[in-house]
Amino acid sequence: MRKTTMMWLLAALVYCTGLQAQPKMTMAQIQEKAVKGDPEGQTLLGECLLSGNGTKRDYTEAVRWFTKAAKQNYPQAQTDLGYCHEAGLGVEKNFKEAVEWYKKAANQGYAPAMNSLGHCYDAGGEGFDKNYAEAVKWYRKAAEKGNAAAQFNLGSCYYLYKGVDKLDYAEAVKWWTKAADQGNTTALYHLAHCYKVGEGVEANAERAFALYKQAADRRHVMSQYEVSNCYHRGTGVAIDEEASLNYLRSAAEAGYAPAQLELGKCYDMGKRLEQDYEEAAKWYLKAAKQENADAQYNLGNLYFYGMGVTKDYEEAAKWMEMAAQQEHVGAMCGIGICYYYGYGVKRDRAVGRQWVNRAAAMGSEYAQEVLKQIK
Repeated sequence: MRKTTMMWLLAALVYCTGLQAQPKMTMAQIQEKAVKGDPEGQTLLGECLLSGNGTKRDYTEAVRWFTKAAKQNYPQAQTDLGYCHEAGLGVEKNFKEAVEWYKKAANQGYAPAMNSLGHCYDAGGEGFDKNYAEAVKWYRKAAEKGNAAAQFNLGSCYYLYKGVDKLDYAEAVKWWTKAADQGNTTALYHLAHCYKVGEGVEANAERAFALYKQAADRRHVMSQYEVSNCYHRGTGVAIDEEASLNYLRSAAEAGYAPAQLELGKCYDMGKRLEQDYEEAAKWYLKAAKQENADAQYNLGNLYFYGMGVTKDYEEAAKWMEMAAQQEHVGAMCGIGICYYYGYGVKRDRAVGRQWVNRAAAMGSEYAQEVLKQIK
């Protein structure tokens, strides 16, 4: 399996706590129930304190109320308390303690706790080894109870061949479909990818677009980026440049680096938007700060030539080298030239040649031409 495919999936494993939608009660009513020893009221009060909903956020107080309810064997509180121990909210971070609380709730059949316990076995933690087979066991228990997060995670195990008998894209699609039908945006996004490339299901561009759009309209930024691409290329939908740019900007404003890079390119090249180097530099910088190598390289070029920013060889070299350290071929050549001629860095011809040689060895024809000039 391609490393990039695995990475986007691993980054998307869905984790949830026991936090539930709160009933229509005033804070005074919740506090009254809590003080009277009602475990539901104690849990709700803890959740309000944890989230800052209706009251000032106070993790320590949240843990105190969760503990009271958890000691009454209330599974929702036990799950919330496990989460606090896992995240180190209101208590010292303690992964093993988190697992114990998740187990107490999971053994009562509480699906969010089952999913959380599965996640612990899946990810592992301090003093707690990974066990993919156990992760699958708990994900499956929660998934069969209809927990959307667990359905997505179980599907991911089949997709990544973790803790299951075989790699099975069709089984992944089955579980992702169940999660997507409940509106789980992460599942919608990954299910759309399967329809896009034909993994576990027959490729269907129109279906892929529809799924991406469902997630995008629920503010899933990666899906917004994909919807933008679909509208731009006419993949699964008619070309609509205005809609494409709207979704692209939404994803970029939400902080998604690939969208920020693409929006920067639009301003830089002037192909989809009126050329504006200042705007290009602004969006490249946002993506570059998230270690996007292409954005770092492009920003370095703008600084080198003084386009949209004040010409600054030191800034140019800084961003070029950051991108080069990520094996960006163009940046390797760029920083090599900076070192060879002393643009923004102390001149070092040997280091310059090394960078350009690395770019040339990776197939850059431009670097190969540059080498002829700096030997």
